[in-house]
Amino acid sequence: MDHFRDGQHVRLRSRVHDTYYLHADDDGESVSISRRRYSLNAAWTVHIYHGDGSHLLLHSAAYGRYLAAASKPASFGHRGFRAEQRDYDQPVLAAIMWQAVEVGSGSGGGVLLRNIGGRYLRAGGRLRRYLRWNTRVSVEYTDNVSATMHWIVEPIRPRARPPLIPGPIRVSSP
Repeated sequence: MDHFRDGQHVRLRSRVHDTYYLHADDDGESVSISRRRYSLNAAWTVHIYHGDGSHLLLHSAAYGRYLAAASKPASFGHRGFRAEQRDYDQPVLAAIMWQAVEVGSGSGGGVLLRNIGGRYLRAGGRLRRYLRWNTRVSVEYTDNVSATMHWIVEPIRPRARPPLIPGPIRVSSP
């Protein structure tokens, strides 16, 4: 849990797809990986679950929903089950609870995110221009942990002040 602090904002970068980040999709339900690092969809707020302190919740900065391991099968071309965004008040709280398991030594090793039910968060497979469907994120029970399950935690540093708002757009009269 050294990688996560309560209230911290983070991005989760796929270790195998180096420039892709865990991304809350615009439908408010799906989760994928995307290159849009500076998008609000790639920002997640960490909440440490106070029941035992060893579980964390990842809250989407874009849609206010939590990263969850669903019981629905993963989409075509993926193994395991769907990862999705879910509300906190849905009946199965265990679906949104995660444990961070450190991988390797030092800060470059990253983490595995294991759901309380024992399923690991997995980035999509091959990323090619013609296989955009393969960017979905899934969760899987496995004893064979692969590189697609490794995530690098990148803290988002707070700014001293809010970003500047651009001035008005000038429109010429017809």
